[in-house]
Amino acid sequence: MPNLLRPAALAAVALLSACGARQNPPATAEPPPSAHAATATPQSPKLRLPTEVRPTGYTVELTLDPKVATFQGVVDIDLDVTKPVSVVWLHAKGLTVRKATLTQGASSFDVTAVAGEEDFLGFPLAKALATGPAKLRIVYDGLASEKETNGAFRVNEGDDWYVYTQFEPVAARRVFPSFDEPGFKVPWQLTFHVPAGTVAVTNTPQESEEARPDGGRTFRFARTQPLPSYLIAFGVGPFDFLPAADAGQKKVKTRIITPRGRTDEGVYAAQVTPEILAALEDYFGIPYPYEKLDVLAVPLLGGAMEHPGLVTFNSRFMLSKPAEDSLGRQRAFSETQVHELAHQWFGNLVTMQWWDDLWLNEAFASWMTPRIVETWRPTWDAPVERVHDRARALDADSLLSARRIRQPIESANDIHNAFDGITYGKGSAVLSMTEEWLGRDVFRRGIQRYFRKHAGGNATAKDFLDAVSAESGKDVTGMLGTFLDQSGAPLVTASLACGAAGAKVVLTQKRYLRLGTQSPGPQTWKVPVCVKYAAGAKEARTCALLEGERTEVALPEAKACPAWVFPNAEGAGYFRVQLDTDAAAMLAKSGMQKLSRTERVTFLTDVRALALAGALPAADALSLARRMANDPDRVVTLASLDLLELVSSRLLPDDKLKDRARFLRETYGPRARQLGFTPRKGENEDTRLLRPRLVRLAGRDGRDPKLLAEARTLADTWLKDKRAVAPEMVDVVLAIAATEGDAAFQEKLAAAVRGEKDRRTRQYLIGALSNFTDPELVKKNLALVFEKGLDPRETVWMAFAASQGLRTQDVAFDFVTKNYDRLVGSSPEALLPEEAAGRMAYVGSNFCDAGKRQQMADFFTERSAKAKGGPRTLAQVLEIVDQCIALKQAQGASVESFLAQGATPRPPQAPAAR
Repeated sequence: MPNLLRPAALAAVALLSACGARQNPPATAEPPPSAHAATATPQSPKLRLPTEVRPTGYTVELTLDPKVATFQGVVDIDLDVTKPVSVVWLHAKGLTVRKATLTQGASSFDVTAVAGEEDFLGFPLAKALATGPAKLRIVYDGLASEKETNGAFRVNEGDDWYVYTQFEPVAARRVFPSFDEPGFKVPWQLTFHVPAGTVAVTNTPQESEEARPDGGRTFRFARTQPLPSYLIAFGVGPFDFLPAADAGQKKVKTRIITPRGRTDEGVYAAQVTPEILAALEDYFGIPYPYEKLDVLAVPLLGGAMEHPGLVTFNSRFMLSKPAEDSLGRQRAFSETQVHELAHQWFGNLVTMQWWDDLWLNEAFASWMTPRIVETWRPTWDAPVERVHDRARALDADSLLSARRIRQPIESANDIHNAFDGITYGKGSAVLSMTEEWLGRDVFRRGIQRYFRKHAGGNATAKDFLDAVSAESGKDVTGMLGTFLDQSGAPLVTASLACGAAGAKVVLTQKRYLRLGTQSPGPQTWKVPVCVKYAAGAKEARTCALLEGERTEVALPEAKACPAWVFPNAEGAGYFRVQLDTDAAAMLAKSGMQKLSRTERVTFLTDVRALALAGALPAADALSLARRMANDPDRVVTLASLDLLELVSSRLLPDDKLKDRARFLRETYGPRARQLGFTPRKGENEDTRLLRPRLVRLAGRDGRDPKLLAEARTLADTWLKDKRAVAPEMVDVVLAIAATEGDAAFQEKLAAAVRGEKDRRTRQYLIGALSNFTDPELVKKNLALVFEKGLDPRETVWMAFAASQGLRTQDVAFDFVTKNYDRLVGSSPEALLPEEAAGRMAYVGSNFCDAGKRQQMADFFTERSAKAKGGPRTLAQVLEIVDQCIALKQAQGASVESFLAQGATPRPPQAPAAR
């Protein structure tokens, strides 16, 4: 399941994935008295289920009405008892057990359910079960919440109600009493009893449909291949179906499933999904493993999810009317679909044994995305996107509180923390580095060996590393293990040495640390480094493994001292680079134009990193950003925008904010005004993709008067006619218009939110409200979170958007702290579930002074300790604030001087040690 938004918005995305009513209470029971039930309360498991009793299959019947919150279930669990036991443990949460019956051999008896700690549900027995097969039948009630987005949840679209599911990581237990761990991988067979006018869909093809005496319908589905509980999914509602071309080597039936009346919005998804599946089959050399491929649009889902046979997608990413579609949405859907369909092999065909190897799912699916896109859509700059993703992962890894890729799972907190930029981004980046080190063909053969051995089962990191090591003949475990099992990333410094023995590059390594983060002590990695260098009139490349603190790499094709070196060819290495003074000057003089586009982007990300570490004056990096503002290459221009973190408003005193706006306006305004708000006939895709970024930057942050005025006029027009603004510019227009929006505009938008039935349009309007900068108007916006008739799963976005604004961050912090119990308290009326509590600390992530940091710690320390995933989240937020404080102290004067002087453009300089 991918995180679709970038780190600045990741907190809000993670929160919204969990937003809704208070988490369901523990499972309860209403069993009949039973002479076979034990009287003593058994000791509950901790974290993981015991393995003496394992499931071998599930048969489930659910009776659901999307208009009703409660549902009824009957589950028969086939068991294998490998050791006599006096209690059978499984998972359940928020379920009411009405009756439970155990059968073994000819003996069948009722058993009493008892709630254990956390989400454990036990069935103690007066007489121990013998080894061998058994069956447990449970009759129960559950809840499909109107406010959740995990477990089973309900959504109203127009006049229709729907039920959807999201089980990863541990929410299947909200719908089925089950062995809710990835290592329990067995077949499931599902049957649904639903009202007239609705249909059910799930992972497998439908086997039958029958009328019910009450006028409803019963849908029975084929038994699945072995699957863990988190990969089961279903939907119930008045769906419409858009057939796509039969997909893959086996020509499996492929459909796009939408809410009623919206199949015209799924045309693009229907077009590209079979193409993507074919490209993945070609890479893996293994046909798509499942019997069908449905893609289901789910409103409010936090991204997408890879269930076999029923991939689910946030409907805003998946669906769009052709007249309202944009290149950005199409690319986002396609890239995410590559990720989800890659999971059909990485995660579904071969499943991790336990959550510590979540990277075997998410890192590989993330790594596979640019690998497929670069050949399927070569004009989409997938290699450059990979480097951007690598840079974002390195940012996340700059925190001492960052997780390891393969982090031991020692508590429920660790499971919830595992879905982060380290698992996805760092995992993907180190796989790319490993692939380049071994060679693409070797790496691919290693992957295919892994699948041949473990198809249909579970695997661990060791299984994968053994397969690739065997195929390559190299110690992949030794190299990759240094990146999997410790946090942080290397800073590789490079110097060029030439003499009678030839030319060489001297490499050293240490952990990269930003200002404000203290070294935890010496660390080294086994780092594959590929050096690109000048060899006469051509370029050459040589690779080596940097194992200790220092190594020397000969440059065999250099007949004389090379004119330049760049020690991270194609940006494949997961490390930061720092050249010494001489090597930096040589690269600036002779090598910059020899670098590929990917390498130029890598270079820019390292410049930013060195400035954030205090190794390069911020003014030098900002001069480079000014220079790159008009680069004709879109990817280089966009990469340079990351340097603007060094001129963030939170680093500046109030009297310097006008200088910041002037710099942004003067630097990006001319190009933004030339691009304008309206696409022109015949424009290339790069121009259409660049326009929203530059116009938003110059208009919203640079306060360009022309863009502000035009945006307000367009926004008023759009409110009356939704065709008045190009689809890719709607959120830009609204954001700029709201930046200096007044009370009248705020009231107009709020009224439109209340009356808007179309979810996509409503989310545009909420996004507009999220861009107001007047603290009093932001307070009015945040009041909408508690307004009846509005969905808090949508409106709560505004609190986290406000926390990122200098003028509004205190308003957001006060809103969350004063309303904490109303948002995530223990009351059933609280808006958000328990999972959201662990992420509330992100509301302070934009603070940059010691006093605010102390307020954060005082308020959240005790509360976060009780919240799932809370302790690590709070530690990371506090460390982010520490880094900002240190950066402000060390680089603030350099930034202010640059803004005051209006530095003139100059050629890009290479990052040099100092």
